[in-house]
Amino acid sequence: MWARSGLRFVLVGETHGTTETPAIFGDLVCSARVTKRPIIVGLEFREQKVLDRFLESRSDELRIKEPLSADEWKGTDGRASEAMLLLLERLGDMKADGSLLSIAAFSAASDSAARDEEAMAAALIRASASRPDSLVIVLTGNVHASKKKLLEVGPYQLMGSFLPTTQTISLLVTDRGGEAWNCQSGSCEPHKLGSTGAMDRGITLISLYPGYDGILSTGLPATASIPAKH
Repeated sequence: MWARSGLRFVLVGETHGTTETPAIFGDLVCSARVTKRPIIVGLEFREQKVLDRFLESRSDELRIKEPLSADEWKGTDGRASEAMLLLLERLGDMKADGSLLSIAAFSAASDSAARDEEAMAAALIRASASRPDSLVIVLTGNVHASKKKLLEVGPYQLMGSFLPTTQTISLLVTDRGGEAWNCQSGSCEPHKLGSTGAMDRGITLISLYPGYDGILSTGLPATASIPAKH
């Protein structure tokens, strides 16, 4: 995948709230160093200043307190999980050793889901604008990563479709079922996931699901990752 000509954006669409996806996403970012290109990671948060201060912190203890003090990290939808905090720590180490250029927050929240999808893509394009040679690797909800409309979601384009098609690879995360921590019907706790039939760990660049160019398989049953702030 890293050898593909013209590749600029890699989207990883997940079910929020698992331990395994942030872990394999960190491995994916680490493997991208073989390209010797500047790497920008996109995470589905709104508060860019929080991520910047996290990366700038010299103290491990203060670094961890930075995101946990932000309003976004009081959520329970899986984006503010213990696994996500571990991913941030790993990305911080990569930034410190020079193998990561930056982390970009790209989430949007308005009264229009359709406008939010376009705004999220625009934020990723802006993040890469100062370094046209950069590789942008993005962890996001699986709906946002789609390059096609999903009728079960709504009659509007999703984030992946606003990025340059030939320069973008969208991967859907698959696993062997298990659990994810999220909120359903007012209940915030581990909820069961159906198996997506994933057996081997790795990437398969075959369009098995509409809107995605391939799959990123953890090869494992998912385990729920609780909120980092609890």
